[in-house]
Amino acid sequence: MSRVDLGMVEGVALSITDGALLPDGRLVVTAVAEQSPDSYQDGPCVGAAVAVIARDGRVCELHHLEPIYKVEGVQAWVEEGGARLLLVTDSDDEDTASLLLEAQLPAALQRPQAAGFASAVSNWLIR
Repeated sequence: MSRVDLGMVEGVALSITDGALLPDGRLVVTAVAEQSPDSYQDGPCVGAAVAVIARDGRVCELHHLEPIYKVEGVQAWVEEGGARLLLVTDSDDEDTASLLLEAQLPAALQRPQAAGFASAVSNWLIR
């Protein structure tokens, strides 16, 4: 096990919420920056991201989500043109349904990238 630093949003650390293994051994993870006193209590979500982590623990890609959704579940698979993702949100409100989001990471996902690459995941398909 190793520590992974995904950075901060508005002074709040991005913390990993879920992960999905790719065929080449890299890991796609979701992360949120939630203003809360601990990992058990909910708070305002000030940022969210999807990252790709290499087998050696290095962050290969970091994609900040716009708009911000509190993503707490991910499934990923490689297809032509990149990787397809299914993401599940948590509304923190029992009267509000979670969302199932679909996104595609760019073709760059198919080969390891230098650390520091960042862009926005776009083309949301909300189901």
